[in-house]
Amino acid sequence: MNKILAVDDAQDTLLLLEFDLQAEGYDVITAKDGETALVLLEQHDIDLVLLDLYMPGLSGLDTLKKLKSQSKHLNTPVIMLSASDDENQIVSALELGANDYITKPYIPKVLLARLKTSLRLLEKTLKLESLAKTDFLTNVNNKRNFENLAIASIKQMCRTNNNVTIAMLDIDYFKSVNDNYGHDVGNEVLKLFASTMKKEFRQYDIIGRVGGEEFAVCMPNTNLKEGFNACERFRKVIESLEVAISHEKISFTVSIGLASVCHNEGHYDFNSLMKVADKFLYQAKETSRNCTRSYDEIHNQEHDVVQTFLANNIDQDTLNGESAIDGIDFEIGVNNVLGDEALFKDILQMFFDDHSNDSDKIQQAIAEHDQASMKHLVHTLKGVACSVGAMQLFDNAKKLDAAVNEEQVGKYQSLFDDVSFELNRVINGIIGYLKITQ
Repeated sequence: MNKILAVDDAQDTLLLLEFDLQAEGYDVITAKDGETALVLLEQHDIDLVLLDLYMPGLSGLDTLKKLKSQSKHLNTPVIMLSASDDENQIVSALELGANDYITKPYIPKVLLARLKTSLRLLEKTLKLESLAKTDFLTNVNNKRNFENLAIASIKQMCRTNNNVTIAMLDIDYFKSVNDNYGHDVGNEVLKLFASTMKKEFRQYDIIGRVGGEEFAVCMPNTNLKEGFNACERFRKVIESLEVAISHEKISFTVSIGLASVCHNEGHYDFNSLMKVADKFLYQAKETSRNCTRSYDEIHNQEHDVVQTFLANNIDQDTLNGESAIDGIDFEIGVNNVLGDEALFKDILQMFFDDHSNDSDKIQQAIAEHDQASMKHLVHTLKGVACSVGAMQLFDNAKKLDAAVNEEQVGKYQSLFDDVSFELNRVINGIIGYLKITQ
């Protein structure tokens, strides 16, 4: 049942609205002024607002402006009501975010039709937003949304001085499943794997598909031991599952790598945690598979190395005495300027100044179907990525550049997600290396 908030200083109008809407099955709450309406919006989950344009105190336009200034109400449909036909006021309301306008005295059938239309548009908007954030096959967060949610969670853990653990998970021998049984069976394995993750991990753990058969989970308020135990429980559940194929059943396993930040020792950085978790995932895949690897699974000396990595946001090469930047091959970058490290630092600063906002610009170009801007932004980013030694960013940008040149619009968003993820890693690496303050 949709909940409607009707706001009008005229009591008779509120009574009529309440009667007509309740007769159609809507849940109606009312307010006689804008101030009360804003309070009710915070106390209830409102699906649509009917708002009188002219009210004493806080006017309808001022109420609308305050309502739309809050991110949680940006999508809330608002239909303005007024006995006036002042075109300037109507235009102002629409420009502030109102969805529709109806004159009083209203015709019930017209009001109900427009109300239903606004609610249908809201439903479609929410579905589109969900699709943009969700992996289409497995119905978990896609790579971009997982990154955004995990970063926000990690920042919260840092502010509250709490532990956080990230795990990278990879289905073992997944290619052989596709090769031997076909992609339809492979898709069933992926969907079963993802649905099991949602069942076995906690409701507030953040789950995402970050690659073909690769998944990740961010576990707030979780230390390494707790995260390890949770992943081991999940691994054993996966080990026991089977997928039925005609007269046969197949089973599969998972390898897991963990990284953790403890409140009294770590550096809260998403990219660092992901990189360390990936290192341990690689170790799990290279040793026995169907296992979980973390700090506790390695030699004490290597444990110290990884802890130093997290504290300084650098990789193993740095600990061996060589310069390193996350996302950048330092040797390639310096060799591009004939070994001049001072010049290379200047180039990195220019890269940061010119391209740190490229993700937002490219996303906007995709949303606005601006082919010319897409082509310029992506082609330029591809070239400069190579020049600074950001080779993974170069590879990702190259794929997106090729899709843009061929106008393969359907591939833009998924390829851009990879570019954005890697560009963010490179920018953070440069910030750490040059000690840029933001």
